[in-house]
Amino acid sequence: MGWRLRLTAILVMLIFLGLGVWPVSLLVFLYLAYSFRRPRTRAVLGQRQETFQKPARPWGRYGIGAALFLLSFVAAESGGTYSPEVFLVTGLAVILWPVISGLGLLSGVVPVKDSVLLQNRLFPLSWHALAEVKLESQDQTRGIAAMSGKLLLFAGRAPAMFQVVSVCALNYRQAEASIVKRLRRETKMLSQRGAHLLPADSADAADKLSLEWERLSIGTEDFEAVSSLPFDAVVFQVKDGRLVSHRAFNVLEPNGTAAVPVADLKHAREPLFAEVVQEIGRKHGWPAPDEFSSFLASLDASRTEPLVDRFRMKEEVEGKVIVETPGSAQVRLTKAQVRALARIYA
Repeated sequence: MGWRLRLTAILVMLIFLGLGVWPVSLLVFLYLAYSFRRPRTRAVLGQRQETFQKPARPWGRYGIGAALFLLSFVAAESGGTYSPEVFLVTGLAVILWPVISGLGLLSGVVPVKDSVLLQNRLFPLSWHALAEVKLESQDQTRGIAAMSGKLLLFAGRAPAMFQVVSVCALNYRQAEASIVKRLRRETKMLSQRGAHLLPADSADAADKLSLEWERLSIGTEDFEAVSSLPFDAVVFQVKDGRLVSHRAFNVLEPNGTAAVPVADLKHAREPLFAEVVQEIGRKHGWPAPDEFSSFLASLDASRTEPLVDRFRMKEEVEGKVIVETPGSAQVRLTKAQVRALARIYA
């Protein structure tokens, strides 16, 4: 959209706002905001072609903020009751967006007691859950390569991989049903490839995410460069077998505000996620099989059996229940995890 068309859109938006037809003004504003998106640029360094985010140019954001402030003034002069406050707050949010996103104000979560759900601090209709990936053997990474959505990898001596499931729901019951449905679909696909999902208790998930993150400002089409960095964690956004976006982090402090990290570094040329999995596995390794791997494999293999025969619950120790399935080792799970597994692997 050119500047003439943008100015025309602003004029139309102001006219309809003055006439009191604010829904039309809102639609024009959304279309105007969409037009300010800037394409990514490419740079050639030596023999390697890399993709970097374009240097930040806040003038477009400031222009939108100024237009919103003007709309707030016009709405106030027109006798609007709620419109001035709405446009003013939205304008401030647009201008201060880097600060808001950098502080993690929109991604902060709190654990829901005795469940596997996390709830957004500011938006109670936003719910999340973490499910740890368990491999039957360490070389069966094709299960990870087949995953989609948001994935969180913690590197180090004991790598851990999590599927991050996010839904919007009006209440706890709807959120739990939606998350269980998505995890059930994922487990059926992954189990054929030697991988399984173990939902994390909400308290454990919040502890895992209670970190002070330092974002690494590295972007490249060649993910080999990113995988060579000494990062502590990396979040992937995968769609249709392609890596859409990612972000690598270092952990500054272990005791931060619990927040779901965002994969905000997009790729102009989206690599296959299978290539990324292979590269990460070669340089950092993937989670090794443990007692939960055989437990989940046995649980998946006995889907046709009655639930009472699949879960053998023994005594409770330190707030966790000792559970075993036929032919598997014993594991310790919280009651919330047991309920979630019973529904996911039903």
